[in-house]
Amino acid sequence: MRVLCARRLIPFLAWLAAAVIGGMLYGQAVSGSLLGLVTDSSGAVVPQAKVTITEMKTGISRSMETNASGYFTFPTLEPGTYRVSVERTGFRTAIKEGIDLLVNTSVRADLVLQPGAVNETVTVSAEVPILQTDRADTGRKIEEVQLVNMPLGYNRNFQSLLNLVPGTTRSFQPHSEFFNSQGSLTSQVNGVSRLGNNVQFEGVDNNHRTGLLSVLIPPIEALETADVSTSNYEAELGRAGGAVTNIMLKSGTNNLHGAAYWFHSNSALDARETFQPSKPVTTYNYYGFNIGGPINRNRTFFFGDFLQTKDRRGDGFIITVPTAASRAGDFSSLASRAVLYDPATGNLDTGAGRQPFAGNRIPDSRVSPITKKLLTYVPLPNLGSGITNNYASSTTRSKDSNSFDVKVDHQQNPKDRFSARYSMQRPVVTDPGRFGIYGGGGKGFAATGVNRTQSAAINYTRMFSPTLVAETRVGLSRYSNIAENLDIGTNAADAVGIKGANLDRWSSGLTSMNIGGYANPLVGYSGSLPWNRAETNIDFVSNWTKLLRNHTVKFGLDLRRLRDELLQTQDAGGPRGEYQFRNNQTSIPGAPRGVLFSRNSARMRMPTSGLPDTATTTTAFRSRSTADSAAAF
Repeated sequence: MRVLCARRLIPFLAWLAAAVIGGMLYGQAVSGSLLGLVTDSSGAVVPQAKVTITEMKTGISRSMETNASGYFTFPTLEPGTYRVSVERTGFRTAIKEGIDLLVNTSVRADLVLQPGAVNETVTVSAEVPILQTDRADTGRKIEEVQLVNMPLGYNRNFQSLLNLVPGTTRSFQPHSEFFNSQGSLTSQVNGVSRLGNNVQFEGVDNNHRTGLLSVLIPPIEALETADVSTSNYEAELGRAGGAVTNIMLKSGTNNLHGAAYWFHSNSALDARETFQPSKPVTTYNYYGFNIGGPINRNRTFFFGDFLQTKDRRGDGFIITVPTAASRAGDFSSLASRAVLYDPATGNLDTGAGRQPFAGNRIPDSRVSPITKKLLTYVPLPNLGSGITNNYASSTTRSKDSNSFDVKVDHQQNPKDRFSARYSMQRPVVTDPGRFGIYGGGGKGFAATGVNRTQSAAINYTRMFSPTLVAETRVGLSRYSNIAENLDIGTNAADAVGIKGANLDRWSSGLTSMNIGGYANPLVGYSGSLPWNRAETNIDFVSNWTKLLRNHTVKFGLDLRRLRDELLQTQDAGGPRGEYQFRNNQTSIPGAPRGVLFSRNSARMRMPTSGLPDTATTTTAFRSRSTADSAAAF
């Protein structure tokens, strides 16, 4: 690592100086610390007592001696349930069991030695409460039992748990279901924008650069713990002004264990919306399993899980479509409410002196053949006899997602520990158009989207001595999010007579028609479609912990390489172009502007604007960031 420059050296020395007077506080993004004080029955400290900790589910142990002040500290421990035993000649062996250690916690386990022989034992089985008396950060640690048993919405997303943390607003899902098909949630914390939050997956960056969503959402049944820090969090967590959320997968143990689950709901007992003539059918299935166990007892363990969701959501709607009379250019029944003026008369620049159409009817010869073709894609009214809110129907959005996680933990020897993880998630969303393949009906995001997401990490912990521990991890997160309009690959615009719009696959499909007074687009798709988004984030972290008498010094390095790519042409009217029809073409200056004027201009193919936007190159963002940190506790 390069020599620290002056602006980094000064803060480093300040932190180091604080170590001389600092207390015993510890925190790790993917691990925890177990500490305590050993005294005898008179209250005097006991130095050079042998302290051994053992993870009760895996049998992995570590040992050290108490220092001259009777303190012991085990930093960088895997979360789990521990047993602490203390031995010293002339005293009975003291044992404390059932100590739950969560990620990013410091648990105190003080022990008292009684006079006697070493082969005599005194066992304390009381549970150590999860109360942070040795730390200053605030937040909440949510354990496995709470994670599994809590009733959660949003596909049982762990981010719903932020609702339980003081200072947070209610979680919500930002962006569209295509941009955020993984179902990432967010919240404002302590008045800070949601963009100030940070989410880590076992200590590896799990954030989008654009939109700031979580890259991958593992099933909550696969999580061991979720740690949320909202203030005074450790320097190694960094990069946040709001909340830092870190999730940990379960690990295998010496016992084979597993679970299977299935959640089902449907709309059978749901009420019909008041103004909907029928109730759209909705069904939801969430099912999967997980399994974990030993590969080599007391040494190597595995854990894996699989989840599949099938979500069919019925969406009812009531919109406005052209009546049979208006499609024929006949607006005579509305002459008392709106007068149609012939744009071919009067002043062509200002519209002054225009003459109304005879009988408030547009002659068939003046009706655009493109309009006639487009109107065949739009259904006739089926609700009442009015000219507005006259069409009711429904669509069914489908969202299928497969995801899995695989994790292996390996204790090479008492000093070296490895952990490797790979996770994948692939949601596929299809939202049909209200008018079928022609989109429209006010629903621009009728599309199919695929979001293939991968996350992997390797974590290595090296104990050089009981007082010097190094933790190094390398992580990779990658997603590829593609969304395409339903008529991608067709020459739909060319087929209705709009030439020059369909140049290639990227610009294929129907040009969008936006007409004042209707739900828009009337036909066609949003100018945001299609898109091709991808991000690759490589994260390297190395944290070192050194015990100096009753104090701890931590320092480390966090290196990230990010590549963000986006191909999306929405600066103008989208890749297929867009026609906008307003009321100026069939009105006169100073006349009341009825709701039908803009619709009439569309009949004669007189747009106020028509804008195309073509694809050129993929926009790419690349960055490398380095964060050197030093902290004293």
